[in-house]
Amino acid sequence: MVGKCATLLIAEPGAKLASTLDPWLGEKGYGVKVADNLEDVLMILQSEKVNVLVLDFCLTHGIGYEAISIIKGLCRNVPIIITTEENNPEQESRIRKKGIFYYHVKSFGMDELMLAISNAMARSYL
Repeated sequence: MVGKCATLLIAEPGAKLASTLDPWLGEKGYGVKVADNLEDVLMILQSEKVNVLVLDFCLTHGIGYEAISIIKGLCRNVPIIITTEENNPEQESRIRKKGIFYYHVKSFGMDELMLAISNAMARSYL
């Protein structure tokens, strides 16, 4: 059973997604950490137990796809959910090749993302 000891790290500029998901996350009993830059993401991953990372791809500017490799080098087993504004099949293909858990286009709505988070949390406990 996934519960209060489960921590979700949401990395995005402005914390809009975190505030949108807050009621649902509270209902699920997930602990939530928020970061608005890649440096903070890496610091949190090095210092705290994180079960699932939701990362807005725009935070990877400068190093792009390599950010996923760096994160996987720090926390090999943490499921990574990438969110993005644009539906770009080439970008999606390149990101999926990095071994992420889920690729979410924000305009597709929250239901898919919430299901992906629940599934990733369950996986992190296996």
